[in-house]
Amino acid sequence: MADHNSIYCPNCHQKTNIVNRARYVWPSNNGIVYEIAECNGCDFFLLVKRTNNIINLIYPSPLPKPIDGKTPNFLKEDLLEANVCFAVNAYRGAVVLARRALQNCCFEKGAPDKPLNNQIEWLLSQQIITKDLNDWAHEVKATGNDAAHPSSDPKNDEKISRDDAEEILTLLEKFIDVLYIAPALAAERRAKRTATPI
Repeated sequence: MADHNSIYCPNCHQKTNIVNRARYVWPSNNGIVYEIAECNGCDFFLLVKRTNNIINLIYPSPLPKPIDGKTPNFLKEDLLEANVCFAVNAYRGAVVLARRALQNCCFEKGAPDKPLNNQIEWLLSQQIITKDLNDWAHEVKATGNDAAHPSSDPKNDEKISRDDAEEILTLLEKFIDVLYIAPALAAERRAKRTATPI
């Protein structure tokens, strides 16, 4: 389960935990709590509204999570939009964009223009990804599909929680780390090492 005090601070722009400094419950029977909270990193104060311990609103609004500077350009827009959706509690939109970014990875790695399930399996068959990465990709795909396609029965429509979206974005981030970020970092290290005389 996600940490319900973890945010991206609108002041210091870092992932941090907030510390509750004052609390007000109103009205007392509906589970809504207002807090004055402090960023653990920069001591900035925020107003937080929670329902059943889940953060619904932060003022001032936190910025979306930054993306790694080594992220390939073809992924940046989708990842930024996914993080903006997450920051404004649009969790369904966040996981749909995560699915889109995943499919962009498949195309970039040469997967044929087929359904995403087949593309993920193609990456595995070509040894571009491992079995673990394959499993992560299928989780991102499945949750993204559930979010994008409504149920024929609205009462059974898939709900995407904050925890769901955070977990899917984390899986996608790790997938991208392995395929793109870590190789870019290794290439930088090699270049530095070979440029420095011994």
